[in-house]
Amino acid sequence: MEDDEKPHLPMDIISKIPTHISDPASLVRAASSYKLWRNLIKDSTFLDGLKRRHGDHGFTSSLLLGFFYQESSEAPSHLWQHHMDKNRCLAPSFIPTSELLQFSGSKEGCNAVSPMSLGTFIPGIGASLNFYEPVASQDSFLALCRRSQGTDGRARPDVLCVCNPLTGEVFHIPNLQDMPPHHYALLVTDDVGLDGRMSQSFRLVSIWIKGKKFIYVYYCSKTRAWWRPTSAPELMPGLYLMPTLAAPSHGGIHWLCGSWKSLTPTHICTLHVDEEELSYVELPPEAKSNKVLLLANSADRGILLLLVKGLQMSLWKHKLESGDASNNWVLSEMIDMTSSLPMRFLMMQPRPKFRLEIFRGKSGAVVIWIEGEGLFLFCLSDRSMRKIDNENVTKRYCVCPYEMDWLSCLAVTNLVVDGSLDGARTKVHGRWRTLMANNTLP
Repeated sequence: MEDDEKPHLPMDIISKIPTHISDPASLVRAASSYKLWRNLIKDSTFLDGLKRRHGDHGFTSSLLLGFFYQESSEAPSHLWQHHMDKNRCLAPSFIPTSELLQFSGSKEGCNAVSPMSLGTFIPGIGASLNFYEPVASQDSFLALCRRSQGTDGRARPDVLCVCNPLTGEVFHIPNLQDMPPHHYALLVTDDVGLDGRMSQSFRLVSIWIKGKKFIYVYYCSKTRAWWRPTSAPELMPGLYLMPTLAAPSHGGIHWLCGSWKSLTPTHICTLHVDEEELSYVELPPEAKSNKVLLLANSADRGILLLLVKGLQMSLWKHKLESGDASNNWVLSEMIDMTSSLPMRFLMMQPRPKFRLEIFRGKSGAVVIWIEGEGLFLFCLSDRSMRKIDNENVTKRYCVCPYEMDWLSCLAVTNLVVDGSLDGARTKVHGRWRTLMANNTLP
């Protein structure tokens, strides 16, 4: 609708339309199309209310902007002779969600759009990040790691970097002279300054599992230094960590644990970074006999559990209430995968294998690997299935989902609805448009 066009609806109805829109991309479109909506959306009261509405575990699919990955096809033994070559740019690549092929059940070709380099968002950074791999992401931040070996074949300490592709910030982390850890995790915190403005800080946590001990250190973006805790908490006797991805959220990092006695998952173990201690939540009975399950964190800081039995996927949520934690599980929804999976998969006997690879609780994104088919993105919010059909990603399974956080969404929405962008703000606007690809208006 043009600003000078006479509306066909009463003004009180028109003014209420944006209050029923929760998707950030749709809000940008609305703000770009009509002055009345633009003034309403940029109002702090509206934005504060929007953020509160997204304080539950409801999924916002557009928060997943895409996937970062390192696409080098060279054998690892040949990588390091080139890592200082400034004429080569093998920084991590990015494939937007909007460019993934919608899966229709028939054989699909490769994606027509070439993946973008991280240098697309942060000019000049390309060759300096040759052969860095994405190892963690959280709330718009992306952690990168460059691994290498000495002449004796032993692993050298990792070289680390954290960046924010939206804002263009790059944090070069001081070298840590320890051997490579078993896990990396990002913990992002919303901060309020003395002027009332919101900002973000992060902690990059490196974790080693030695026997039953959790040995960890973390780099804090506020102090710009590494911190070593005074103790190393130990895992509860009889439990072991399962080889699934950890789920970091604010001050805690969650893992699935199994019992040595039954060799099945039984608990969720949480490392509380500040308190230097572990806590446990018992899984619901339906999950204890299931080995196809993943953890994630919801927008309201709860724990989400996704599990598969046959072709049925179930989503469980752990309520953040006092009392017996094991009784605080609620079955949120059941999802029949029959109509979403490839027809060839359903028709073949014996049926090929498939497994859950990644689960993100804010966007509701699930990455699924299907034998003979490759990687797919399944969206819990609308049950859509998209093929992640890039040869390098499909072969290596080393994809890192990139989710936007609501604080950045609201900040960029303010930029878009403001008609006078200065140079720095225009760059941020440009990065937003690039990351969102076809999801926003030009």
